[in-house]
Amino acid sequence: MKSAFRKPRVLVVVAHFDEMRQYGGRPNFFPQAMGHAFLAGAFHRDRVDIRLYSEVHSGPIEALDQLAWPDMVVLTGVTAAFDRMRHITAHVRVLNPRATVVAGGPAVRNLPRLSAEIFDICCLGDIEELREVAGDMFGTRAQAPEMLPRFDLLGWKSPVNYVETSRYCNFRCSFCALTGEGRPFQSYSLDYVEYQIRAQPRGRYVLFIDNNFYGCARPHYRARLDLLRRLWKEGLFKGWIALVTNDFYAKGRNLAEARAAGCVGLFSGVESLDAGQLAKYGKRQNLAVPQLSAIEDCLNAGLVYHYGLMFDPASEPLEKMQDQLDFIIGHDRVPMPAFMSLTIPLLGTPEFRRTLEAGQMLPGARLRDMDGVTMVTRPLDPMPQVTEFIARINDLSWARGRVLHRSARFWRRYRRPLSHAQMANLLFNGLRLALPGFGRNNLTWLPGRAQAEPRTFDTRTQPLGRLYAPLIDLPGHLRGHFEPTLVTDASGGLHPDLLPDLGPGADAMSGRVDAGQTGMPERLSG
Repeated sequence: MKSAFRKPRVLVVVAHFDEMRQYGGRPNFFPQAMGHAFLAGAFHRDRVDIRLYSEVHSGPIEALDQLAWPDMVVLTGVTAAFDRMRHITAHVRVLNPRATVVAGGPAVRNLPRLSAEIFDICCLGDIEELREVAGDMFGTRAQAPEMLPRFDLLGWKSPVNYVETSRYCNFRCSFCALTGEGRPFQSYSLDYVEYQIRAQPRGRYVLFIDNNFYGCARPHYRARLDLLRRLWKEGLFKGWIALVTNDFYAKGRNLAEARAAGCVGLFSGVESLDAGQLAKYGKRQNLAVPQLSAIEDCLNAGLVYHYGLMFDPASEPLEKMQDQLDFIIGHDRVPMPAFMSLTIPLLGTPEFRRTLEAGQMLPGARLRDMDGVTMVTRPLDPMPQVTEFIARINDLSWARGRVLHRSARFWRRYRRPLSHAQMANLLFNGLRLALPGFGRNNLTWLPGRAQAEPRTFDTRTQPLGRLYAPLIDLPGHLRGHFEPTLVTDASGGLHPDLLPDLGPGADAMSGRVDAGQTGMPERLSG
């Protein structure tokens, strides 16, 4: 006779709203979200059936049979994805009433009381907390003896492998979610780093997804370089790229040593070329070395340099922002930015507190619109002019000739220190902006791909989009899951729904929150 025992079924989902309002997924986007692969490591490989789904990679999860399958749904995502997690939960409640919904991520950690009204279990700590949840729900047999990422469940083809060598950051930028949480920088063991590299296909590039690969633990950084040099010479990967803060470039030997260990490129958060804005952001590390000099040094050392620019219409006049953009377009000694976005006053950050207290939040601002391309703050200049600028930084077709000419000059300048592959990688950033149809990460211009919805770039007028329409009929008590979470009220003050978590006197919570729990939650160690 067949055993009646059935393995517990767990679905781990990275919830996501595409900031460009596209629904086809972004399989060619780098870096991909990896939270689901690391979270899946909480469950025993042989005693639990686990499936992963990333809405970043594959678009919205809309196959009803997938949501009806699991005994447990684990949800994570960035702050703006909170409503998407609510949508998925509502569908699961109807399709699979016995399923337990577990939620985590920055929005849940900042809104623990509100989250406890929506999800069954809210994880407020590190990812290892999910291992305890697995034991509580399914017994200790369902727990992994050691929490190791499940790269084998990703099911996608990629030219890069993703590896993490540290956690959190040693700097405290005012807009960063990590600053709001205040957790200290941690380095992982070399054995764990080597395990991640060996657990993935050989012959690819390695992309380190640390918040700060350089960090503050210099001996451990040096030890990691020694490890990477050995594994690179062993032929496990073609080369690696990592995010480092600007203080990395203060020591001239760092570039040469990184390249000798197999490094092919670096990413740094330039954010702004204006020292005043950097001071406002608390990015003192960006003042350690002149940023343009650091970029040129990196390129001349034979390493790719990727960076992002941020604009803050609430504190920067439009003319100043346009001047900075024009400078970048005309300056062929640096590559075009990998991305350009707005400063986001993320929940719980110093930037959020400052913006709210200064009365700079727009009335009716939606959490979903904290995506880097939608205005949730009051600009210094008229809103129509500001939203036009936002559209222009996401589509540089208006400066196509200038971008193409500067790309040619950039190629001539760095064609010797950079390889063909490195050069192509850098030139793509400009081409995808100057030729939008050419460079969409999800190739929406191809037949069969969902087209993007129109955007106004203003939280007060931006349509919610089709994801706010449920796929099935919902009972009355679940329909509210498809109402947007409001950050501010009609006057621009903190919305009443968020007051218990973020209002004056709201205390921080840690550990796990179970649905219906009152008072402070049980505090878990680890």
